[in-house]
Amino acid sequence: MYQLMQGTYDNVSEEQFHADLNAKDDVILLYEIKTKTLQGFSTLKNVQLSCSDRVVEGIFSGDTVISKHFWGGNALGKTFLKYLWLKKMRSPHKPLYWFLISKGYKTYLLMANNFSTHYPRYERPTPALVQEIIDTFYKKKYPAFYNMETGLVVPKGPSCSVKENLAQISDSLLMNPRIDFFVRKNPNWNCGVELACIAEMTLLMPLYYSIKKFFKGLK
Repeated sequence: MYQLMQGTYDNVSEEQFHADLNAKDDVILLYEIKTKTLQGFSTLKNVQLSCSDRVVEGIFSGDTVISKHFWGGNALGKTFLKYLWLKKMRSPHKPLYWFLISKGYKTYLLMANNFSTHYPRYERPTPALVQEIIDTFYKKKYPAFYNMETGLVVPKGPSCSVKENLAQISDSLLMNPRIDFFVRKNPNWNCGVELACIAEMTLLMPLYYSIKKFFKGLK
């Protein structure tokens, strides 16, 4: 897992990587079938916090890496959706949120392309209640680094950042409104600055995902 991190990010501290890993509750591991080698992973932490006199439950995803050879695949998305669905079905009538920080556009797109309810987004402002949940969680998670005005987690000093050869955003990519929005919201993403995000897992998410994949296959 650490080797995959090193292949994707600069300024990776092995000590910090293992400390973050040990603080998580679950890990999704992606293996190539033929070689049985690890090609991706995502670390996950159960979240519970009080906000506006109610208890908010969710999942925080930490380090997430996919080998470049498998970019564009849907294995991680499908596995993560199943993970969230099983969590949701334990309390189907309670909201379940996915908290994630994004230092690269690919992580942001993983959320924006697959979750109908997600923020921040280019189409509309973040609702006040959702913004309160975002601020409450990230201010508690990163008290010294989270900026409520910008919605960014800003490291102090050198920080883990996407390798330059993997992080280039071309003019053609910026034609995608979601990528353009990510860059405008987080202009210093290539320095390790992360955009604080949230998405909601709903009962209709599997149906939404299936319909989206079906129509994509017709193109």
